[in-house]
Amino acid sequence: MTTLSVATWILATGCGGVYSSIEEDVHSDALVVVHDNNFAAKVLESDQPVMVDFWATWCGPCRQMAPLVSQLADEYEGRAVVAKLDVDRSAVIPKQYGIMAIPTFIVFHRGKEVARYEGMTSYKGLSSMLEKPMGSEPQTPEPGPVPETPSAEEAL
Repeated sequence: MTTLSVATWILATGCGGVYSSIEEDVHSDALVVVHDNNFAAKVLESDQPVMVDFWATWCGPCRQMAPLVSQLADEYEGRAVVAKLDVDRSAVIPKQYGIMAIPTFIVFHRGKEVARYEGMTSYKGLSSMLEKPMGSEPQTPEPGPVPETPSAEEAL
């Protein structure tokens, strides 16, 4: 088999089923599939915070993160949007946002990027990113007034 025919076979067969359609990787009805044509409407114009998972079907870490992303979509349904964007099917948006590695997770709120993470993380890592624009993150208390220290003369 020539190199070209091996490459053709891998693309045609999906290398033993590794390559699949986006629909097979969307495990939740709450997940929103976005692409170059609907990104502005679904993400930037959303009234809710939106986490976008930039991924590809051939990306092992992306596929490992898929169940966590689906769980996040289910648990935040109605409070936030969780979306997936296949970088192989939409080239404009990943380039616009400087996506250099996948998976990359970006949270948008009111049309602006508010958080970004590249690589694999835990469910807690994903949820804490999404909580940030929702105001549910743990707040650091404001420091109280600093007590005045007596001057050297007053201390005597």
